[in-house]
Amino acid sequence: MLFFIASCSRMAILTPAEKVPVAASKNERLLLDQGEQYFKQGKFQAALQKVQQAYQLNPGSAEALYAIALCYLSLEEYASSLEYSRRAAAYRSEVLPDTYLLMGTAYQRLDDPWNALRSYRFAAGQYPDNAKLQYRLGETYVYLGKPEFAADAFKAAIAAAPDDAASHYQLGMLYFANRYDIPALLSLSAALLLEPDDAMAPSVRQNLVDLLDSDLENRNTDEGDFQAVAASLLRQRTALLNRGEKPAGFETVKALYLTLYAQLDTANIRNQKMSPVMHRYVTFYSRLHQQGLDETSVYYIFQNSEDKFISDWLEKYAQKVKQLEQLVKDSW
Repeated sequence: MLFFIASCSRMAILTPAEKVPVAASKNERLLLDQGEQYFKQGKFQAALQKVQQAYQLNPGSAEALYAIALCYLSLEEYASSLEYSRRAAAYRSEVLPDTYLLMGTAYQRLDDPWNALRSYRFAAGQYPDNAKLQYRLGETYVYLGKPEFAADAFKAAIAAAPDDAASHYQLGMLYFANRYDIPALLSLSAALLLEPDDAMAPSVRQNLVDLLDSDLENRNTDEGDFQAVAASLLRQRTALLNRGEKPAGFETVKALYLTLYAQLDTANIRNQKMSPVMHRYVTFYSRLHQQGLDETSVYYIFQNSEDKFISDWLEKYAQKVKQLEQLVKDSW
C-alpha cells in the first residue's frame, strides 16, 4: 500500500475528458516504442528523452503525455508526473484509466491524500468496472479512516476482477477490524485459495486462526445474518476442547472449517438476503462442500506452514488439489 501524510493543498477539480488525441505518426510510434524498451530496462532517463521527442512531434498525443508522466513518476519527480498526467487526462484515450491511476499515485507521493481520493473517486465514477481504480480508491479510503466507503470500493473491485486476491484480502481485513467475523473468514480464506504463496499469507493464516479462536461476534448483519453459523462454530469448538484438542491446533481448525462449510450450505443461509459479495462467497463455499473438497481446501489454505504433514497430505492427494484449483478458477 502507498503511504502518505495529509497536507494542505489546492483542491483538484477533474472534468470528463473532451479532447480527441492525434494518432501517432510512424516516427512518433518508433520513439514511443524505443522509450518503452528503455523503460522496461529501468533506464528511465533515457526513456523520458525518447517519449519527450515523441511529444515534440505530436503535442496532441495522449499516449506521449502519459508516457512522460510515467517516466517522471519512476524518476521520483512527482510534481512533473502530476503535471503531465493531468494534461493527459484531458484526452479521451485508451490510456485514460491508467492516467488517472498515475495522477492519484503522484498525489499520494506528494503527501496529498485528499486529492488522491478525489482523483480515484472521479475516475472510478467514469470507469466503475476498472478493478485497479476501485482498489486504489479502497486503499485511500482505508488510509483516511473511512472503512465503509473502503469496503464498497473493494467490493466493486471484486465484482470487476473476482480473481484478484488482494481485493479479497483488503475486504477481509476490513471485516476483521470491524468484527464482521464470519464475513472475514470467508474473504480471507478466498484470498488464500487464490494466492496461497502471497507474501502476506502467513499473517492471513494467523488472522484466520485468531478468528476461529475468538468469540465470533456477528451482531452486524447488514452483510448477511451469520449468527447461526457462528453459534455452530462455537458449539463445535467447545466439543473439541472438551475432547482435549488444542485450541489453535490444525485438527481443531480443520474441524471448524468443515462445520463452517456445512453451515454455509444450508438453505437458511443460502436463501437469505445478503450483500452481493457475500452471496458470491456463500455460493462458492457451498459448491466446495457439495463437491467434497472441504478438507482439501483447509490443507490448501494452510500450506507452506511449518507442519510437514500438511505438505505431505497435499502431495498424497494431488488429484483433489487439482480439482480444488479448477473449482477456484471456474468460480472466480
